Amino acid sequence: MSEIPGRRTSSTYTHIIGPRDPAELLPELCTQAVADYAIFWAKENDEFLAVHQHDCKPASLDGKRAPETFCSESAKIRLPLMSAVGRVADSGQEDLITDWDAVYPGTLVSFYRGTLAKTYGMKSVACVPYLEGVIEIGSRTDKWTAIPDAAKAVMGKPVQAKGVKDEPDSKVADVSKVLDVHDKLDPLSHAAPRWRDWQLTHWEPEDEVFWRTHGSRIAWKNLMISIPNLCLMFATWTMWSIVATMIQKAHEADETAYVFPDLGLDPADKKGYKSMLLLLPSIAGLAGATLRVPNSFMMSVTGGKTTNAMNSTLAILPMIAIGIAFSSSACPYWLLCIIAPCCGFGGGAFASSMSGISFFFPKRQQGMALGLNAGIGNLGVSVTQLVLPLIASVAAFGGSAIGGKWIMNCGWFYVILLAAAAAPAWVFMNYMPSHGSGSMLKNVVAYLRLEGTGFIGAGVGVGLFIASNRWVSTSPALIIVRVFLLAAIACIVTLASMWFMSTKEIKEKLRTQSVIFKDKHTWAMTWLYIMTFGSFIGYASAFPKLIQDVFGYLPNGDPNPHAPSAATYAWMGACVGSLARPVGGWLSDKWSGSVVTHWGTIIEILSTVAVGVLVRVAGNSETPEKFFAPFLIAFLVLFASTGSSNGSTFRQMSVIYPPELAGPVLGWTSAVAAYGASVFPACFAAGLQGNFVDIVLFAFAGYYCTCLGVNYWFYYRKNAEKPC
Repeated sequence: MSEIPGRRTSSTYTHIIGPRDPAELLPELCTQAVADYAIFWAKENDEFLAVHQHDCKPASLDGKRAPETFCSESAKIRLPLMSAVGRVADSGQEDLITDWDAVYPGTLVSFYRGTLAKTYGMKSVACVPYLEGVIEIGSRTDKWTAIPDAAKAVMGKPVQAKGVKDEPDSKVADVSKVLDVHDKLDPLSHAAPRWRDWQLTHWEPEDEVFWRTHGSRIAWKNLMISIPNLCLMFATWTMWSIVATMIQKAHEADETAYVFPDLGLDPADKKGYKSMLLLLPSIAGLAGATLRVPNSFMMSVTGGKTTNAMNSTLAILPMIAIGIAFSSSACPYWLLCIIAPCCGFGGGAFASSMSGISFFFPKRQQGMALGLNAGIGNLGVSVTQLVLPLIASVAAFGGSAIGGKWIMNCGWFYVILLAAAAAPAWVFMNYMPSHGSGSMLKNVVAYLRLEGTGFIGAGVGVGLFIASNRWVSTSPALIIVRVFLLAAIACIVTLASMWFMSTKEIKEKLRTQSVIFKDKHTWAMTWLYIMTFGSFIGYASAFPKLIQDVFGYLPNGDPNPHAPSAATYAWMGACVGSLARPVGGWLSDKWSGSVVTHWGTIIEILSTVAVGVLVRVAGNSETPEKFFAPFLIAFLVLFASTGSSNGSTFRQMSVIYPPELAGPVLGWTSAVAAYGASVFPACFAAGLQGNFVDIVLFAFAGYYCTCLGVNYWFYYRKNAEKPC
């Protein structure tokens, strides 16, 4: 037998005299070829199925034993006739694959499971015809230069090595019982994934032919359903940014409305009241960010169909609570502190939605696809800030106005829209081949289990918030310290709950995905994404109240009769940032994500400093409205830079990591960054109470400078470690 460099060989091996049952043949073939696995593929209609498989060295991505391997994941896939297996069966010639991106001569087709091979670190795959099917073997450790002799021995007529006796007749298999014999293969056709099949049987978007003939339309269908669901998720999560301003307006119009005596504030403490209202979007942000932690790892466990449909369905419940609570002017503050975090479904949905969509598209289109999903999804912030003031100004759903506002309408309005968005997600969305359990009921149960762990963490955080409010609410420094502590506690409790409350099967999948935490680039990209998305969602949550509090009052605390309307302008920031996101993704596809992130960060630093200066000048002026126009322009530039960098950083992560790891990384970074929705409003609340909002902005600008250095060193500079 010829020697293969770097591979252990024996001087002799038992040649298999056939035909033998492949189930018995595969283990021996693995041993003789020193392969990590072997699969016997048989044709069924116009596809190849894994009839038998043998996995010699099952291991997960981090080297620990786990159920998922290249062999086990390949066995779940129905291979088309255009695949390497199909070509070998049709030609009768063996094939050796070591370059997963190389195309077959005269075609645009590369190895069908190339993405999967890269994910599991495969070095070589060899296919040989056997009976009426194909035997495939592969190695994770050696790059073969030729088909192993043991594999060649099973081809054609039996080969017997010197000194080796024939196999007894009992080893001969009844071929008719092993597989069905079909007509000769047509190498130019294969069965297409069907439009309404919930569970896709195979998915290779990097394959040009597959993408053009079948993949594109299914991917775009799922994206078109995902976008409105994600848009409503953002709308319901960030609605407290505008609801807080409407509560304040209603209270100023009627001092008996929404007094919140449970806060224990002096009625004359107007700054304290405003600060407490600004903490409502902070609580919603805390819960939404915490729920992103389980959503980051949910895709492989429950599948994209379940996560999209369940998030939109369950988000209806807090909308009903809003409709009921705001029908009374005497609703307590603690009740709003419970309802607000329940809106966190919308915040958590982003991680699973982005992770799920990333699997559907080839890398060359991921920047655009993720940009559209996130960009139009983020428009939900603008929708809620633009539409809710109008909805709350009329008796659209009956009831009596409180302080001239029907705030309860905001909840009932979204009940209708969420139900309309959830329906197509339940009916038409798809699961990736290796995602979910294959059972809708089991997927829903797994979703509830994981989402429940997020609510445990969020519940602990919100509980500590309510318990500490009487001692913390009067201290700006403690408000800032508290929000960082609560974010850390909620995240840690959620991670612990996910682990201890998960089933053994889910734990194995979580363990496999947890390899991302061992990679320093996970933490580098998390640092960058806090700057981009954390800033976007944080500023969007605080922008309406910031306009109202900086320009709506004079230095002595009296209302400014010439103040700009927060409802008129607040939606613009999130709108500009959302529209800039797909542009950033598109530019990243063209020039690379690190370039767009680099220049976006520079603009972000300069615009943040400009906003800080204008806030200080306006806050000391008897005519603050004169500085509103430059403030608005500078803030819109800031929103645009955060939005474009959102798209570019997501593009960077999809390039750095293979798809099976990119999903969890995208989810994790977005989860941590989402705490910006809690941290930014809390910091601004403290700044408002202590009269140092400009210092808060300057501190953010300093943090952005560190992000500029991280992106430059790891990704942007010449000879960077991971140019992307």
